[in-house]
Amino acid sequence: MFPWEGKELAEIDALMAARDPRRYRLALVTDTADGDATVMVWFSGRSEMGHYLARVEPRRRGLDGLDYIRLRDALQETLAGLEIRGTSNDLREAVNLCADPLFRIRWWGTLESLRQGDTSWAREQLAALQPAATPPLHARRTSELLQHLQRYAPRDPA
Repeated sequence: MFPWEGKELAEIDALMAARDPRRYRLALVTDTADGDATVMVWFSGRSEMGHYLARVEPRRRGLDGLDYIRLRDALQETLAGLEIRGTSNDLREAVNLCADPLFRIRWWGTLESLRQGDTSWAREQLAALQPAATPPLHARRTSELLQHLQRYAPRDPA
């Protein structure tokens, strides 16, 4: 059982926002199709991330009842290979198709892949630093990057 299971969304957000990316090294960034409501959460591993993505993210976006159950089940089926095969663009696109129009995965990966600027989203985050960074981000600037990423920490919408 994961520490966030069985908790209200506000409790989950507080728990996840307090996680240190140097300990929880796998991250997930979600938002809506129009780019609003971006949330970044850090995980202990792929199993936790997959369960969270299927169980919590639909709730964050306001889904409940039978609609929630249908999407949760579809996401769990789509994410079945995540633990073994890991994150990939193909899997991300499959999840996004399943979750459309409620939410999408904007980025997922490790702190190291983020520092390497592995995608356009990761490079945007590096470029937003002052002064702007180009990949790979030097290790001494990691804390600066983590400070910048706090803007995406989950927050209670109420």
